[in-house]
Amino acid sequence: SYKVMDFFPDYTVKRGEKTIYDVTVRHLLTMTAPYKGKSEPWKKVCTSQDWTLTILDHLGGRKGITGEFRYATLGIQILAGIIERATQEKCIDLANRKLFEPLGLPGRILHGDSSKEDQFDFFMNKNPRKPEWYSDPQGSVTAGWGMCASAYDLARIGQLILQGGEYNGKRIVSQKYLDEMLTPYIKLDERFGFMNYGYLWYKPFDDREVYAAIGDSGNIIYVNRELNVSVGTTGTFKPRIFDRVAFIEEKVLPVII
Repeated sequence: SYKVMDFFPDYTVKRGEKTIYDVTVRHLLTMTAPYKGKSEPWKKVCTSQDWTLTILDHLGGRKGITGEFRYATLGIQILAGIIERATQEKCIDLANRKLFEPLGLPGRILHGDSSKEDQFDFFMNKNPRKPEWYSDPQGSVTAGWGMCASAYDLARIGQLILQGGEYNGKRIVSQKYLDEMLTPYIKLDERFGFMNYGYLWYKPFDDREVYAAIGDSGNIIYVNRELNVSVGTTGTFKPRIFDRVAFIEEKVLPVII
C-alpha cells in the first residue's frame, strides 16, 4: 500500500515524529491510522488555511503503528488531499466527472464561506440545501462530512455497488476496488455494534451480504446483495445514530419487497 508521505513532499514533518512515515493509504481507509492526542483537533483544523496539511500534524505519534481501530472523521481529509495530489485535480471536480454525473445525479457545488458561525449553521440548519459540498480556504472539499445529498443520491450510489461498479452499462468503479472495499478487515467492539469494517464501509453481519456506509445523523447507504436492494436515508444533525440498519430492515424493506 502507498505511504501517505509519498503524496506530500512539500509537507514539513514535525520534529521528532517518526511514525508518520509508516502510515499507508490502507491505514486511512480501514481507520487503523494512528493519531496524536485523544480527540480530533476540529477547531485547529477547521480554522486553518489548509485543512489537509493541518490534520497531517495530528497523524502519527509515539505508539507507532498498532493496527488498532480508531475512528477519525478528520483522517478522511488526508485521503481527499491524496486524491487531489495523485490526480492533479480538485476532489469535487473529479467526483462530479467520475461519479455524480455518470450516475445522472446533480454535480456538487462548493459551499464557499467557512467561518465558525457558518460551519455551525451548516450542521444545525434544517432548511433544504442545494447539492453543495463544504470546502476549506483552498477550495478542497471537506471529506468525512459536509456534502449535501438526497436520500435518492445515496440510494443510487448503493445501486452502483449492487451492479458491481457499473451504471447504465458504463464502468464507473472497478470490481477489484469494490471487492477490497467491502471485505471485512476488522471486527469492531460493542460501541460500534460488533460490526465489521472494510474500506470506510461497514459489514453489519458476519454471515450476510449486507453493507452500509453509515454517517452521523442517521445518514446511510444500505446495500443488501441478497435481496438486490439499495436504500438511502438522510437525517438532520444528531450524533451517534446507529440504529438505521435495523430501522431499514424492520420498517423499509417490508414496504418495498
